[in-house]
Amino acid sequence: MPPLYNDMRRTLFYTKSVCPHCLSEIPAEIVEEDGEIYMRKTCPWHGSFETVIWQDDAAGYERWLNAGGVRFEDYPDSMEKVETFLDGLNFKSAACSQSCSSALMTTSCCNMDCPVCFTRIDSEHDRYPTVAELKSMIEYYYGQSGENAVLELCGGEPTTREDLCEIASFARSRGFDYIQVNTNGIKMAADQDFCNRLREAGITTAYLGFDGMTEKPYLAKYGQPMLDIKKKAVENCEKSGIAVVLVVCVIPGENDAEIGSIIRYAKEHIPTVKGVYYQPISYFGTYDPDSMKRITIPKVLRLIEMQTYGELPVSCFSPGSYEHPQCAFNGNLILNKYGTLIPMTRFHNRERNPDEFIKIRKAVRNTWMPSRNNTLTVSGMGFQDAWNIDLYRISRCSVQIIGKNHMMMPLCSKYLTDEMNNRMNPGID
Repeated sequence: MPPLYNDMRRTLFYTKSVCPHCLSEIPAEIVEEDGEIYMRKTCPWHGSFETVIWQDDAAGYERWLNAGGVRFEDYPDSMEKVETFLDGLNFKSAACSQSCSSALMTTSCCNMDCPVCFTRIDSEHDRYPTVAELKSMIEYYYGQSGENAVLELCGGEPTTREDLCEIASFARSRGFDYIQVNTNGIKMAADQDFCNRLREAGITTAYLGFDGMTEKPYLAKYGQPMLDIKKKAVENCEKSGIAVVLVVCVIPGENDAEIGSIIRYAKEHIPTVKGVYYQPISYFGTYDPDSMKRITIPKVLRLIEMQTYGELPVSCFSPGSYEHPQCAFNGNLILNKYGTLIPMTRFHNRERNPDEFIKIRKAVRNTWMPSRNNTLTVSGMGFQDAWNIDLYRISRCSVQIIGKNHMMMPLCSKYLTDEMNNRMNPGID
């Protein structure tokens, strides 16, 4: 990391962030330093912090933001204007009025005790909502989001619930036709009949943690070998007719050299595997504070191009235009008869449409639901933590949590923790 207050820098704009130590809302400066983009901020009580947020120069950063309908001038151009930024919205309340996808936290219990976990903190007790509570939250979400809403069943580890099929069946009866289970895959790998029952209950897609083609990243993230379990989960999903999205937590030095090999594995398992979803590691929940390393979307895209030997060039990926463009990227591909992935998308500029969530929900159905189509999405999202969180990004959050208090919350705000592992929103489910 460059030293704080490097004189060789250029200010691009200002925003509002939080102090990583106390989570107080504070102004932040976005600067270009040595060909990369950093967030710099100072807490009056805990000092100064600097974090890389974009591993490209200012021209590349501006080009990407513009493609997603954001201009530098949308942000404050002085520290004095930050206090009135976004008309007084705060990190707890700000979000898009409609989500593209929303998660129902079915439990905080898990069948693992991983050294890296963004949903678990040591100070919280296990939470296990009743079926009645979960049904009420599903009813609320359906009423709030309307037709074609996308539902994720999350945890903890949702497959630890013996009544998961009952919950999925209720969601299907209420009108949800896309129901995704976010899972480590352990139970799905161990029990084919369980996979069959999930599919019969209405589960369409397994959002499967899948971090590499060697054991190295699993040892870093899970603390134990997991590769065979992951492969078996994919095999059992294929037999049951459940689509799979491989979800890769990208950790520099652990699995950033395996990005291309995961795509090659996905190609071999089309049409069961519908997507590879890269998530550059974010630091909230449980992690080793002494091992923090950053990787951002532009570097992930360059690694995809390099490790697929040009099969998937950076030019076939675009930012989102509904969520903040710094949050996500997406590329749609089709497998031809020669075993080559052919891009169906390319980088292009789009203006934000407030009704874009309808199109995105439809795209999720077209790409991530079970089918015999030989298509694959390669996409990803950079979640925010206390070091890099940006109020403007939060205000365009399209991935939200369904609260038992019948409110929707941005995912990054819900799980935001300080460096002492305390949450911004304690007690909010």
